[in-house]
Amino acid sequence: MCTAGPGAWDAAAMDVRHETASVYLFARFGPLWRLGVIEHPRHGGWMVPGGHTRPGEGPEQAAVRETIEETGYRPRLLPAAGRTLPADYPHPEAMPAEPPPGSAPWWAVAIPAGPDRRHPERHTHVDHVHVGVVDRPYGPRGPAEHPFRWVTASELETLDAPADNRILGAALFELMPATTAAGRSRTPLDDDLRRELLRRRDIDQAFRTSLPATVTEEVAAQWAAMDNDNTEWLRQVIDRAGWPGRSLCGDEASDAAWLLAQHADRRPHLQEAWVDLLAEAVTAGDAEPRHLAFLEDRISVRATREQWFGTQHHKSLTGQWEPISVRDLEGVDQRRAENGLESLSENTKRINDSN
Repeated sequence: MCTAGPGAWDAAAMDVRHETASVYLFARFGPLWRLGVIEHPRHGGWMVPGGHTRPGEGPEQAAVRETIEETGYRPRLLPAAGRTLPADYPHPEAMPAEPPPGSAPWWAVAIPAGPDRRHPERHTHVDHVHVGVVDRPYGPRGPAEHPFRWVTASELETLDAPADNRILGAALFELMPATTAAGRSRTPLDDDLRRELLRRRDIDQAFRTSLPATVTEEVAAQWAAMDNDNTEWLRQVIDRAGWPGRSLCGDEASDAAWLLAQHADRRPHLQEAWVDLLAEAVTAGDAEPRHLAFLEDRISVRATREQWFGTQHHKSLTGQWEPISVRDLEGVDQRRAENGLESLSENTKRINDSN
Protein backbone atom coordinates (compact mmCIF):
# COMPACT_ATOMS: atom_id res chain seq x y z
CA MET A 1 0.00 0.00 0.00
CA CYS A 2 1.85 3.07 -1.31
CA THR A 3 1.34 6.36 0.52
CA ALA A 4 2.41 9.88 -0.30
CA GLY A 5 3.36 12.82 1.87
CA PRO A 6 0.85 15.42 3.09
CA GLY A 7 1.88 17.78 0.29
CA ALA A 8 0.35 15.46 -2.28
CA TRP A 9 -3.03 15.56 -0.56
CA ASP A 10 -5.34 18.19 -2.01
CA ALA A 11 -9.09 18.57 -2.41
CA ALA A 12 -9.13 16.63 -5.67
CA ALA A 13 -7.25 13.75 -4.12
CA MET A 14 -9.70 13.65 -1.22
CA ASP A 15 -12.57 13.12 -3.68
CA VAL A 16 -10.93 9.99 -5.13
CA ARG A 17 -11.19 7.42 -2.36
CA HIS A 18 -10.11 3.80 -2.33
CA GLU A 19 -10.94 1.33 0.41
CA THR A 20 -7.90 -0.45 1.84
CA ALA A 21 -7.17 -2.66 4.83
CA SER A 22 -3.97 -3.12 6.83
CA VAL A 23 -2.96 -5.36 9.71
CA TYR A 24 -0.58 -4.68 12.56
CA LEU A 25 0.40 -8.32 13.00
CA PHE A 26 1.92 -9.34 16.34
CA ALA A 27 3.31 -12.59 17.69
CA ARG A 28 4.66 -13.63 21.04
CA PHE A 29 8.04 -15.36 21.04
CA GLY A 30 8.21 -16.54 24.63
CA PRO A 31 8.03 -13.34 26.71
CA LEU A 32 8.98 -11.14 23.73
CA TRP A 33 6.48 -9.50 21.39
CA ARG A 34 7.35 -8.85 17.74
CA LEU A 35 5.60 -7.04 14.88
CA GLY A 36 5.45 -8.56 11.41
CA VAL A 37 6.48 -6.35 8.47
CA ILE A 38 6.92 -6.89 4.74
CA GLU A 39 9.44 -5.28 2.42
CA HIS A 40 7.62 -2.98 -0.02
CA PRO A 41 7.88 -4.55 -3.49
CA ARG A 42 8.39 -1.27 -5.41
CA HIS A 43 9.63 1.42 -3.04
CA GLY A 44 11.74 -0.60 -0.61
CA GLY A 45 11.56 -0.18 3.12
CA TRP A 46 9.31 -2.10 5.49
CA MET A 47 5.63 -1.73 6.32
CA VAL A 48 2.72 -3.63 7.80
CA PRO A 49 0.82 -5.91 5.37
CA GLY A 50 -2.26 -4.59 3.63
CA GLY A 51 -3.78 -3.48 0.36
CA HIS A 52 -6.92 -2.59 -1.57
CA THR A 53 -10.21 -4.33 -0.97
CA ARG A 54 -11.63 -6.26 -3.90
CA PRO A 55 -15.15 -5.92 -5.32
CA GLY A 56 -17.63 -7.55 -2.98
CA GLU A 57 -15.02 -7.88 -0.23
CA GLY A 58 -15.23 -6.21 3.16
CA PRO A 59 -12.21 -4.73 4.94
CA GLU A 60 -11.98 -7.62 7.39
CA GLN A 61 -11.86 -10.15 4.56
CA ALA A 62 -9.29 -8.02 2.74
CA ALA A 63 -7.16 -7.75 5.89
CA VAL A 64 -7.00 -11.53 6.28
CA ARG A 65 -6.45 -12.18 2.57
CA GLU A 66 -3.70 -9.58 2.18
CA THR A 67 -1.89 -10.86 5.26
CA ILE A 68 -1.97 -14.46 4.05
CA GLU A 69 -0.82 -13.48 0.57
CA GLU A 70 1.94 -11.13 1.67
CA THR A 71 3.30 -12.98 4.72
CA GLY A 72 2.21 -16.61 4.53
CA TYR A 73 0.60 -16.31 7.98
CA ARG A 74 -3.12 -16.39 8.76
CA PRO A 75 -3.92 -13.67 11.30
CA ARG A 76 -6.34 -13.97 14.17
CA LEU A 77 -7.89 -10.51 14.15
CA LEU A 78 -8.49 -8.98 17.55
CA PRO A 79 -11.81 -7.23 18.18
CA ALA A 80 -11.76 -3.45 18.11
CA ALA A 81 -10.78 -2.13 21.51
CA GLY A 82 -12.09 1.45 21.35
CA ARG A 83 -8.62 2.98 21.62
CA THR A 84 -7.67 6.45 20.48
CA LEU A 85 -4.93 7.01 17.93
CA PRO A 86 -1.59 8.34 19.24
CA ALA A 87 -1.44 12.13 19.35
CA ASP A 88 1.46 12.21 16.87
CA TYR A 89 -0.15 9.82 14.39
CA PRO A 90 -0.06 11.73 11.05
CA HIS A 91 -3.40 10.74 9.47
CA PRO A 92 -6.93 11.80 10.47
CA GLU A 93 -9.67 9.33 11.23
CA ALA A 94 -12.14 8.88 8.37
CA MET A 95 -15.13 6.61 8.63
CA PRO A 96 -16.21 4.94 5.38
CA ALA A 97 -19.43 6.07 3.79
CA GLU A 98 -21.06 2.66 4.35
CA PRO A 99 -19.25 0.61 6.99
CA PRO A 100 -19.56 -3.06 6.03
CA PRO A 101 -21.38 -5.22 8.58
CA GLY A 102 -19.27 -7.52 10.71
CA SER A 103 -15.95 -5.79 10.13
CA ALA A 104 -13.69 -5.16 13.10
CA PRO A 105 -11.09 -2.53 12.26
CA TRP A 106 -9.68 -0.63 15.20
CA TRP A 107 -9.65 2.57 13.16
CA ALA A 108 -10.44 3.91 9.70
CA VAL A 109 -7.96 6.60 8.64
CA ALA A 110 -7.52 8.80 5.57
CA ILE A 111 -4.06 8.38 4.03
CA PRO A 112 -2.90 10.44 1.03
CA ALA A 113 -1.58 8.29 -1.80
CA GLY A 114 0.36 9.18 -4.93
CA PRO A 115 -0.23 7.71 -8.41
CA ASP A 116 0.56 4.03 -8.83
CA ARG A 117 0.28 1.43 -11.57
CA ARG A 118 -3.36 0.74 -10.81
CA HIS A 119 -4.47 4.28 -9.96
CA PRO A 120 -2.68 6.95 -12.04
CA GLU A 121 -4.22 9.85 -10.13
CA ARG A 122 -3.49 11.14 -6.66
CA HIS A 123 -6.06 9.72 -4.30
CA THR A 124 -6.93 8.90 -0.70
CA HIS A 125 -6.77 5.51 0.92
CA VAL A 126 -9.51 5.02 3.48
CA ASP A 127 -7.51 2.47 5.38
CA HIS A 128 -9.23 0.11 7.81
CA VAL A 129 -6.58 -0.58 10.41
CA HIS A 130 -6.81 -4.01 12.02
CA VAL A 131 -4.76 -5.55 14.80
CA GLY A 132 -4.06 -9.27 14.66
CA VAL A 133 -1.92 -11.97 16.17
CA VAL A 134 -0.21 -15.13 14.99
CA ASP A 135 -0.39 -17.69 17.78
CA ARG A 136 2.07 -20.14 16.17
CA PRO A 137 4.73 -17.89 14.65
CA TYR A 138 7.61 -20.31 14.13
CA GLY A 139 7.37 -20.77 10.39
CA PRO A 140 4.64 -19.47 8.03
CA ARG A 141 1.82 -21.75 6.99
CA GLY A 142 2.21 -20.90 3.29
CA PRO A 143 4.31 -19.01 0.73
CA ALA A 144 4.77 -15.23 1.05
CA GLU A 145 4.62 -12.76 -1.83
CA HIS A 146 7.16 -10.41 -0.23
CA PRO A 147 10.18 -10.64 2.09
CA PHE A 148 8.87 -10.77 5.64
CA ARG A 149 10.42 -10.35 9.09
CA TRP A 150 9.44 -10.09 12.74
CA VAL A 151 10.82 -7.01 14.55
CA THR A 152 10.98 -6.09 18.22
CA ALA A 153 9.81 -2.75 19.62
CA SER A 154 13.39 -1.48 19.75
CA GLU A 155 14.06 -2.56 16.15
CA LEU A 156 10.91 -0.79 15.01
CA GLU A 157 12.24 2.54 16.31
CA THR A 158 15.01 2.65 13.67
CA LEU A 159 13.35 0.57 10.97
CA ASP A 160 13.16 1.98 7.43
CA ALA A 161 9.37 2.18 7.59
CA PRO A 162 6.64 4.82 7.13
CA ALA A 163 6.26 7.10 10.14
CA ASP A 164 2.64 6.07 10.68
CA ASN A 165 3.66 2.40 10.94
CA ARG A 166 6.38 3.20 13.46
CA ILE A 167 4.19 5.48 15.58
CA LEU A 168 1.16 3.24 15.71
CA GLY A 169 3.25 0.07 15.98
CA ALA A 170 5.07 1.45 19.02
CA ALA A 171 1.77 2.32 20.71
CA LEU A 172 0.33 -1.13 19.98
CA PHE A 173 3.36 -2.89 21.44
CA GLU A 174 2.36 -1.36 24.77
CA LEU A 175 -1.23 -2.59 24.44
CA MET A 176 -0.65 -6.19 23.34
CA PRO A 177 -0.23 -7.95 26.71
CA ALA A 178 -3.44 -6.55 28.19
CA THR A 179 -5.38 -6.78 24.92
CA THR A 180 -4.60 -10.45 24.32
CA ALA A 181 -5.19 -11.35 27.96
CA ALA A 182 -8.63 -9.71 28.04
CA GLY A 183 -11.44 -12.16 28.57
CA ARG A 184 -9.33 -15.06 29.84
CA SER A 185 -9.44 -14.21 33.53
CA ARG A 186 -11.78 -16.38 35.54
CA THR A 187 -12.39 -15.95 39.27
CA PRO A 188 -12.51 -17.83 41.43
CA LEU A 189 -10.24 -20.66 40.22
CA ASP A 190 -11.96 -23.95 39.47
CA ASP A 191 -10.60 -25.86 42.45
CA ASP A 192 -12.38 -29.12 41.56
CA LEU A 193 -10.76 -29.08 38.15
CA ARG A 194 -7.38 -28.25 39.66
CA ARG A 195 -7.53 -31.22 42.05
CA GLU A 196 -8.64 -33.64 39.34
CA LEU A 197 -5.89 -32.55 36.96
CA LEU A 198 -3.27 -33.04 39.66
CA ARG A 199 -4.72 -36.45 40.61
CA ARG A 200 -4.58 -37.66 37.02
CA ARG A 201 -1.08 -36.25 36.56
CA ASP A 202 0.17 -38.11 39.62
CA ILE A 203 -1.29 -41.42 38.44
CA ASP A 204 0.16 -40.87 34.95
CA GLN A 205 3.65 -40.14 36.27
CA ALA A 206 3.63 -42.98 38.82
CA PHE A 207 2.67 -45.45 36.10
CA ARG A 208 5.30 -44.26 33.64
CA THR A 209 8.14 -44.13 36.13
CA SER A 210 7.40 -47.72 37.27
CA LEU A 211 7.31 -49.28 33.80
CA PRO A 212 9.39 -52.47 33.56
CA ALA A 213 12.22 -52.79 31.04
CA THR A 214 10.03 -55.12 29.00
CA VAL A 215 6.42 -54.05 28.60
CA THR A 216 4.06 -57.01 28.57
CA GLU A 217 0.75 -57.05 26.71
CA GLU A 218 -1.06 -56.66 30.00
CA VAL A 219 0.97 -53.59 30.99
CA ALA A 220 0.56 -52.12 27.49
CA ALA A 221 -3.22 -52.54 27.77
CA GLN A 222 -3.23 -50.80 31.18
CA TRP A 223 -1.09 -48.01 29.71
CA ALA A 224 -3.45 -47.51 26.77
CA ALA A 225 -6.52 -47.59 29.03
CA MET A 226 -5.05 -44.89 31.30
CA ASP A 227 -4.08 -42.60 28.42
CA ASN A 228 -7.41 -43.09 26.67
CA ASP A 229 -9.36 -42.30 29.84
CA ASN A 230 -7.29 -39.16 30.48
CA THR A 231 -7.65 -38.05 26.87
CA GLU A 232 -11.42 -38.44 26.83
CA TRP A 233 -11.77 -36.67 30.17
CA LEU A 234 -9.56 -33.79 28.99
CA ARG A 235 -11.58 -33.55 25.76
CA GLN A 236 -14.75 -33.03 27.77
CA VAL A 237 -13.06 -30.37 29.92
CA ILE A 238 -11.76 -28.47 26.90
CA ASP A 239 -15.08 -28.72 25.06
CA ARG A 240 -16.79 -27.22 28.11
CA ALA A 241 -14.28 -24.64 29.37
CA GLY A 242 -11.57 -24.15 26.74
CA TRP A 243 -7.89 -24.71 27.32
CA PRO A 244 -7.16 -25.15 31.07
CA GLY A 245 -4.82 -22.22 31.52
CA ARG A 246 -3.48 -20.54 34.64
CA SER A 247 -6.55 -18.35 35.00
CA LEU A 248 -8.83 -21.38 35.16
CA CYS A 249 -6.91 -23.83 37.32
CA GLY A 250 -3.55 -22.35 38.40
CA ASP A 251 0.02 -22.93 37.28
CA GLU A 252 0.54 -26.49 38.52
CA ALA A 253 -2.74 -27.83 37.16
CA SER A 254 -2.24 -26.03 33.84
CA ASP A 255 1.08 -27.88 33.60
CA ALA A 256 -0.78 -31.12 34.31
CA ALA A 257 -3.28 -30.41 31.50
CA TRP A 258 -0.42 -30.01 29.06
CA LEU A 259 1.10 -33.30 30.24
CA LEU A 260 -2.16 -35.16 29.56
CA ALA A 261 -2.37 -33.53 26.12
CA GLN A 262 1.20 -34.68 25.37
CA HIS A 263 0.12 -38.23 26.13
CA ALA A 264 -2.99 -38.12 23.91
CA ASP A 265 -1.07 -39.63 20.98
CA ARG A 266 -3.74 -42.23 20.29
CA ARG A 267 -6.11 -39.43 19.22
CA PRO A 268 -3.87 -37.18 17.12
CA HIS A 269 -6.78 -35.16 15.74
CA LEU A 270 -7.43 -33.90 19.26
CA GLN A 271 -3.80 -32.90 19.77
CA GLU A 272 -3.92 -30.98 16.48
CA ALA A 273 -7.04 -29.13 17.62
CA TRP A 274 -5.69 -28.51 21.11
CA VAL A 275 -2.38 -27.06 19.92
CA ASP A 276 -4.25 -24.07 18.48
CA LEU A 277 -6.12 -23.52 21.76
CA LEU A 278 -2.90 -23.85 23.71
CA ALA A 279 -1.23 -21.38 21.34
CA GLU A 280 -3.96 -18.80 21.97
CA ALA A 281 -3.47 -19.28 25.72
CA VAL A 282 0.29 -18.75 25.34
CA THR A 283 -0.33 -15.56 23.35
CA ALA A 284 -2.57 -14.35 26.18
CA GLY A 285 0.06 -15.17 28.81
CA ASP A 286 -2.23 -17.86 30.21
CA ALA A 287 0.01 -20.88 29.49
CA GLU A 288 3.71 -21.67 29.39
CA PRO A 289 5.49 -21.19 26.02
CA ARG A 290 7.47 -24.39 26.65
CA HIS A 291 4.21 -26.34 26.67
CA LEU A 292 3.49 -25.16 23.15
CA ALA A 293 7.05 -25.98 22.01
CA PHE A 294 6.71 -29.59 23.20
CA LEU A 295 3.27 -30.12 21.68
CA GLU A 296 4.27 -28.49 18.38
CA ASP A 297 7.26 -30.82 18.14
CA ARG A 298 5.28 -33.90 19.09
CA ILE A 299 2.77 -33.25 16.32
CA SER A 300 5.52 -32.49 13.78
CA VAL A 301 7.47 -35.67 14.54
CA ARG A 302 4.35 -37.82 14.29
CA ALA A 303 3.67 -36.29 10.87
CA THR A 304 7.30 -37.04 9.85
CA ARG A 305 8.15 -33.33 9.70
CA GLU A 306 11.21 -31.69 11.17
CA GLN A 307 10.66 -30.26 14.64
CA TRP A 308 11.33 -26.62 15.56
CA PHE A 309 12.56 -26.97 19.14
CA GLY A 310 14.29 -30.34 19.41
CA THR A 311 12.17 -31.54 22.33
CA GLN A 312 11.59 -35.03 20.88
CA HIS A 313 14.42 -37.61 21.05
CA HIS A 314 15.04 -41.17 19.96
CA LYS A 315 17.81 -43.70 20.46
CA SER A 316 20.55 -43.73 17.84
CA LEU A 317 22.26 -46.86 16.53
CA THR A 318 24.91 -46.38 19.23
CA GLY A 319 22.27 -46.52 21.95
CA GLN A 320 22.54 -42.82 22.79
CA TRP A 321 19.53 -40.53 22.87
CA GLU A 322 19.59 -37.81 20.20
CA PRO A 323 17.06 -35.24 18.95
CA ILE A 324 14.92 -36.25 16.02
CA SER A 325 15.58 -34.11 12.91
CA VAL A 326 15.44 -30.38 13.72
CA ARG A 327 14.54 -27.61 11.27
CA ASP A 328 16.99 -24.68 11.12
CA LEU A 329 19.42 -26.30 13.55
CA GLU A 330 21.51 -23.12 13.77
CA GLY A 331 18.60 -21.20 15.28
CA VAL A 332 17.27 -23.92 17.57
CA ASP A 333 18.98 -22.68 20.74
CA GLN A 334 17.55 -19.19 20.27
CA ARG A 335 14.06 -20.64 19.83
CA ARG A 336 14.52 -22.84 22.87
CA ALA A 337 15.74 -19.91 24.98
CA GLU A 338 12.75 -17.81 23.90
CA ASN A 339 10.48 -20.55 25.18
CA GLY A 340 12.22 -21.13 28.50
CA LEU A 341 14.20 -24.23 27.50
CA GLU A 342 17.87 -25.02 28.06
CA SER A 343 20.18 -25.42 25.05
CA LEU A 344 19.71 -28.50 22.89
CA SER A 345 23.12 -29.92 23.79
CA GLU A 346 22.49 -29.47 27.52
CA ASN A 347 19.08 -31.08 27.20
CA THR A 348 20.40 -34.05 25.23
CA LYS A 349 23.20 -34.58 27.75
CA ARG A 350 20.74 -34.52 30.64
CA ILE A 351 18.50 -37.09 28.91
CA ASN A 352 21.45 -39.44 28.33
CA ASP A 353 22.77 -38.96 31.86
CA SER A 354 19.40 -39.90 33.33
CA ASN A 355 18.96 -43.05 31.24
